[in-house]
Amino acid sequence: MDESVARGFLASLQVFPPLVLYFQFNPSTISDNKGSRLVPERAEQTGNAPERTYVGGDDRTISFRFSLHGNEPHPTIQTGGIEGIEPQLATLRSFMYPRSDALDLHHEVMRAAGGRALPAPPTCIFGFGPRLLECWVTSLDIEETQFNELLVPTRADVSITLTVIEESNNAFYQLDHARRLLAVGLQNVQVGADIVDALDG
Repeated sequence: MDESVARGFLASLQVFPPLVLYFQFNPSTISDNKGSRLVPERAEQTGNAPERTYVGGDDRTISFRFSLHGNEPHPTIQTGGIEGIEPQLATLRSFMYPRSDALDLHHEVMRAAGGRALPAPPTCIFGFGPRLLECWVTSLDIEETQFNELLVPTRADVSITLTVIEESNNAFYQLDHARRLLAVGLQNVQVGADIVDALDG
């Protein structure tokens, strides 16, 4: 991969050791989806096409695929048999399991006392170009496609879905909101300049 090309990443500093995965090959496409919840009014009051009332937005989800390729010129056991892409796969899978680090004392106390609290999986920081979002990993599909002589995976295709945390007090959400407003403002300035040029012409 060209080292001059910026690489996206998934990361979490909520656990020890931290989870950090840079994309060896950036996704070629990203699906960024969000829906709105609209409740129809009574048809007899508004005609054949009932008006709708906005009652909230659905989760924003981001989905993409990427590949992992391990480089193994010599299939030797130099790291206790953990070669290929096993460390990267372990990092990805760790986003799906409850946190169990030593700092999660509240959940451990609640569980010991018979409470129902369970440590949630760590959230995930998704960085890709202008995007910098805090998310939950809500779906992970790993297809291991190649193995070495020790049956350690050396290639895999990964499909992942992230649910963006859009709480008003979330710093990453606030940053994304400001970035979106700035982009709209710049677009309006460009449109205005194009209109002025057209009128002058």
